[in-house]
Amino acid sequence: MLTSKDKLLRNLDWNLLYTFLVIVNEGGISAAARRLSLSQPSVSNALKRLEEHFEKRLILRKKGVFALTLDGMRVYEYASSVSRIIGTMANQFVEQQDQIQGELKIEISSHLQCPAFDQTIREYHSLYPNVLFNINTFPSADIVSHVAEGDLHIGLCNKKIAKTGIRCDFLGYEKMGFYCGTNHHLFGQENLTVEDLKGIPYVSFESDQPGEGLDAIAQFREEQQFWGKLVAVSSNLEEIRRLIMQGIGFGALTVESAQPYVDQGILWPLPPYESLPVTEAYLVTPDSIRLKDIETTFINMLRKQTKLLVRASS
Repeated sequence: MLTSKDKLLRNLDWNLLYTFLVIVNEGGISAAARRLSLSQPSVSNALKRLEEHFEKRLILRKKGVFALTLDGMRVYEYASSVSRIIGTMANQFVEQQDQIQGELKIEISSHLQCPAFDQTIREYHSLYPNVLFNINTFPSADIVSHVAEGDLHIGLCNKKIAKTGIRCDFLGYEKMGFYCGTNHHLFGQENLTVEDLKGIPYVSFESDQPGEGLDAIAQFREEQQFWGKLVAVSSNLEEIRRLIMQGIGFGALTVESAQPYVDQGILWPLPPYESLPVTEAYLVTPDSIRLKDIETTFINMLRKQTKLLVRASS
């Protein structure tokens, strides 16, 4: 059998307590009704039901008189404490719901250097810190395929393709240079020419082929007859750089990524020293698939940042 306390706990409605708090804080039924956007009879009825739950008069209501009874004061004190606790809980849940959350999947060519992308990452994280970045590296051709197959919605690569359902946005250029490591016989030698590179072992990116992402490198090698033995291939910038540093062969790197190692004296720039091969960077996205809001926001920010950098450099 339920005790009186158990009956009160089971049947007491928080909405009645909240209405009671508003009545007291607003100083009357009419003001509370306006605050709650309810009719006066509805508010009066809520107060009556609360008093029935407690079996106590909580507010003295006479013409020109509005005052809490002793029991009303006690209920107001306890209800205020409960309101603060529930208010704190509500704030936390509302804040979580209002914040943009989710996972942003991005694939990028490992050698790609893109200031607009870097800036967008910083600004996006600052605005939406609860979004998780999931970034992986793939060859440019694979990235395009992943977007075309619907497995990926944001890709950055050096390969542009004209295909229905795919959009390619130009992001910028990358200068590529040729380098060797400290164990290479050309390290430290100055006044070298392109002729000095012919016939010696070469380390290549996977996409350093005609029609692929680093087509500009492949075309330059063909024009200059860089037909040395191919000794290593990788799609990963770090691995290509490692192989070059160990003297396995010489190879191409983005000038920006190689410069810190040149400054440290562990990479050596090789010819050509001017008119370097240039590759293009693209944002690849689906053109006929509805994207998540976090994806659309990131893409729009990247496009906007690209335009700003282009204008600043022109």
